[in-house]
Amino acid sequence: MSVIILPNRLNKQPQYAAPIDYAGLGKGIRILWNPAAGPVDLATGRVWSTGGNAAIARGRKGHVFTFDGADDYYGYTGYPEITGNVGSFFIWCPTVGAADTYGHALFGASSPVAFAHQINPAMQVHIGSSPPSNGTLPSWFNTRNRSLVLVSGGTAATCRAFLDGKDSGLTWPGAPAAWGPGNKNFNLGRYVGGTSWDFDGTILIAGHTEKIWGDAESRAFHDNPWQLFKVSPKKLWKSSGTIHYLTAEAPVQANFGDMRAVAQDNALVGSASTQNGTGSAGPLIQDQALAVAPVAQTSTSSADGPITRNQVLAVVSNAQVNSSNTGAVTQAWMLIVPGQTQGQACSVPTITQTHIIVATAPTQENKSTTGVLHIDSGSLEAESAVQRNAAGAAIIMQAHILIVSFPSQGSKAGTGAVSDGIVVESALSTGVAPMLRIKKPGIPAGTPEWLKTMIELLTGRRGNRIMPPAFRALTFSAVPTRTECEALYAYTNDVRIAVERIITRLDS
Repeated sequence: MSVIILPNRLNKQPQYAAPIDYAGLGKGIRILWNPAAGPVDLATGRVWSTGGNAAIARGRKGHVFTFDGADDYYGYTGYPEITGNVGSFFIWCPTVGAADTYGHALFGASSPVAFAHQINPAMQVHIGSSPPSNGTLPSWFNTRNRSLVLVSGGTAATCRAFLDGKDSGLTWPGAPAAWGPGNKNFNLGRYVGGTSWDFDGTILIAGHTEKIWGDAESRAFHDNPWQLFKVSPKKLWKSSGTIHYLTAEAPVQANFGDMRAVAQDNALVGSASTQNGTGSAGPLIQDQALAVAPVAQTSTSSADGPITRNQVLAVVSNAQVNSSNTGAVTQAWMLIVPGQTQGQACSVPTITQTHIIVATAPTQENKSTTGVLHIDSGSLEAESAVQRNAAGAAIIMQAHILIVSFPSQGSKAGTGAVSDGIVVESALSTGVAPMLRIKKPGIPAGTPEWLKTMIELLTGRRGNRIMPPAFRALTFSAVPTRTECEALYAYTNDVRIAVERIITRLDS
């Protein structure tokens, strides 16, 4: 068994300038605000100025930026490195107030080009001062606990809006405005210089990334926005028994995620590895391919009965002879070591034989004039064993059980790339074994109200029950298609999200 380590994800707002997880959800972050660390961009260290009545206050989910809807903002002039119109803007709002004259401008600037992420009073969405969306959001103003992700791939067709972690389905008739080189006069909470686009509400976390977020990233951000930050991993549990470690020299791993798929490239250069497997209860299954010397086989039948054989032989000078006149011959063999010869003969009745053979130089020969002969290839290594079966007619059937002692396996990688191909979890194809449901016990009378409330929340009795995703039957072609891989990743994401929700509830 191996040591299992899960990342120690933050479930609450870090009260310090936590490092950004650039290898995870925070990949490509160019601007990121955490009000608990002040009005500072954690990606660059730039401190933004405060305007109007904008302030930092304590909220139910942590520190927040507060805006009263009357020309409050946080601003900065700079960021010449941000250009173009490709990227994602994300924001998490514990409270959203009433609309201003032109709705809410969440993030904007007036020069060097007009640019704003805006929701107008009709709840149409503008991405980077693009034309309003063809449809509208189902809700926004005067609500609570809302997350919004606005995505642009540079064209109208690539624009998307995710509300509370779900694709809103909105489309746009035109592309967003593009930033050119030079400084920008950015404002968070309003359109620069205007008094009719001011945001009313609170902001828990917000930022801009050059990456194009999709369903998975937007859903993860809504469920736990603190995944943007990086902390050290921790061991979830450690099994008893033998532990296997992988030691490699200069391992390199790259992960890339677009809107729907995740691709992973691994290049490992490892030193010599040794593997020992020990099974106490469950089975050990090992598949081996052995390179051996030539195997010769001949089958002959003088009557009309078929001969059926299944063999796994890897031998030197191996031959077998079977002859049948009438009746049936059935054989089961266990071959262990050298030095045995056997012969059987029957004219009419059935012969049933079970052999435990210690043989050298095995020889096999099959002769058939009529009927069917099936020959398989194999991997047995033995010496000088000879066996002969003779029957008048009918069927000869043979089943071989081969036992070898003390197999060992060694794996060694030089400087080439090691690829583990495609791994499909068995539970994805077989499903989860049904479990007997036990009726939940009642809460004893006299339990304090606070304890009763906590028990009901933990056990899902307050309408907050967490259900794992339904089982999906997944099939894969010999060469998996993109559709098959996308189905696997979608199902894996659903399972991961359900598990993270359970861990979040238990940690809370």
